[in-house]
Amino acid sequence: MSSPKQKLKPRARFHREAPEDRRRQLGEAALRCIRRHGNAGVSVRQIAAEAGVTQGLITHHFGEINELVAYAFDIMSEGLLKEILSAVEVAEAAPQARLEAFITASFSPILMDREVLSVWVVFWGLILHSPRMSSSQQQEYGDYVRTVEELIASLASDEGFKVADIRLTAKAFTALMDGLWLAWCLNPDAFSPQDGMDMCRRWVEGLRRGAYG
Repeated sequence: MSSPKQKLKPRARFHREAPEDRRRQLGEAALRCIRRHGNAGVSVRQIAAEAGVTQGLITHHFGEINELVAYAFDIMSEGLLKEILSAVEVAEAAPQARLEAFITASFSPILMDREVLSVWVVFWGLILHSPRMSSSQQQEYGDYVRTVEELIASLASDEGFKVADIRLTAKAFTALMDGLWLAWCLNPDAFSPQDGMDMCRRWVEGLRRGAYG
């Protein structure tokens, strides 16, 4: 028995993570597994081991694996868009400077990363078969196009040129950037990121001159 003079050590407090923190941890673990193993990484067992949790915890938070993978897709796509928007926000207020910042950030090493393509390939393969993945992709694409639309509309208003259909023009510019990104990821020797930026700038110059849009 302890003597009255002995001080009892305080009992360690049990720390329970907030549900959203736990979901985030699992989503990031899923991304690491997919980046490392591709389609084989879409596995409850592997993701649970990566996160250091039981498989039952994944079921508790997400129900099924496709829900977790879609959540991981949200984390990655939102993170990439945030990187671009952060660059736009710190640029000068002039529309031209903001669009230039958008283009430059889109060809930065964070996005021009061939490992990112390996993750996207997995996501693309699931979009056709998972309504949840399809919904996430549509949301991500819509957010991106709206950003491009706002940048082009501001540029046109500031410089006094007309764009017949700003929405379609934004989608065309998005398609150009997506195509360049994919082409570079498949073959980095085809052109440099600087070449990609220059091609986008020339496209914008054509827009100014009424070549399309």
